[in-house]
Amino acid sequence: MTTPAQDPLDAPTAALAAAVLEVARHVEDGPLPAPRLFALARSAELIAASPALAALLGAEGEGANAHDDLHLTPIDLDEGAAPSGPSGGQEDPLAALEKVQWPDMAAGGAIACDLAPSAWSVRDEAEIADGAALPSGRALRVVVAALGDGTTWSAVHRGGEGGYVLGAALLPEISEALVQTLQSGS
Repeated sequence: MTTPAQDPLDAPTAALAAAVLEVARHVEDGPLPAPRLFALARSAELIAASPALAALLGAEGEGANAHDDLHLTPIDLDEGAAPSGPSGGQEDPLAALEKVQWPDMAAGGAIACDLAPSAWSVRDEAEIADGAALPSGRALRVVVAALGDGTTWSAVHRGGEGGYVLGAALLPEISEALVQTLQSGS
């Protein structure tokens, strides 16, 4: 008899990973001339604070996330905002994080951006588990999220139909800066 392999994600990290994928799907098709910031709020707290929101989301009573204290709801802080870069071009995500002010209800935060080709490189092709290379010579779409306790998760889009590379330490500089913004606000 074999024992099933343990899930490498604990429950809080899995909830964060799910929020990262939700943000990634939200920004997947549109252009990102500047980084977009998302507050990550505990869904249970949002629903408790606003019963009307619970009805809108279908989370009343036994709804999908009604009793999940870890589920996170991404809230776009930049919806409709004009690019804030000097020429409306790609702003450095670290510069965007220096200016962020998270709302009180944020348990975490996420940043979605396109990294210019000069801003990234693959350390070792052997590190890519399934052999699918990242697109070279063009911007790389990334989503990085963190919780106030320092838990992080990232998604890097491979381009085309290639899906995402996922992991906790894919973009350490952005992850660390994001955690610092969350911890300095508490």
